[in-house]
Amino acid sequence: MQITTKPYPLPVSHRFINLLDKETQHRCWKAESGLVLHFRDPSYTAKEGGFHPVEIGLNQDHRLLYVTDFAYVGQEPFIELAKDLDFDFVYRVFQQNGRDYPIEQGKALFALWQRNFISYYRMGVYGVSVEVM
Repeated sequence: MQITTKPYPLPVSHRFINLLDKETQHRCWKAESGLVLHFRDPSYTAKEGGFHPVEIGLNQDHRLLYVTDFAYVGQEPFIELAKDLDFDFVYRVFQQNGRDYPIEQGKALFALWQRNFISYYRMGVYGVSVEVM
């Protein structure tokens, strides 16, 4: 499978696309469905911290739909896992701390996020699972 590289409303690095290609190349999935990739640090907890869970959606045409970074929020006993950052390529919306912005306003943050995510991935901190939409 080859992830589509253009056009997106934000610059998507070739290193990021290559990482997604690597994780999807051995996955069998139907042409009429998309995929959701889950990247999880098994040691991430609200108390100890760690690397944020990430979810990435791809449509049936191998296009990036969204990238969502989750984090624990709140205080005991009401801590929950919630969206921290969300880049929605379909609706062209960037969300941070529950507020929506035009996706273009997230350009610098998405570039930084990609570099960090790729570094964490290369460090081997994530377990990866994939589900069919």
